Amino acid sequence: MGDTSLRFVPSDYPGGRILLMCGQVQAGAVFPPAGSEPGKHPWVWRFWIGGITGTKEGRASTEQAAKNVLLSVLRDWIRLAGLQVIE
Repeated sequence: MGDTSLRFVPSDYPGGRILLMCGQVQAGAVFPPAGSEPGKHPWVWRFWIGGITGTKEGRASTEQAAKNVLLSVLRDWIRLAGLQVIE
């Protein structure tokens, strides 16, 4: 059986997105603050499964907060789908 872990993969370049992988499938990403004034919630998170975007997204005040929300959304999706992640 292949890799089934949940893990964040850092970008290859500074300021790039941090991918959330579920095994070999992209499940979403955390995007660092960029461009405009960040406000109170500069970190953007986006959830998708296998590259299908637009599922859910939001903003968070820190990188860790964005990662926590993204993991929570993925775990909810896994539970609703009747699947189980082996961590």
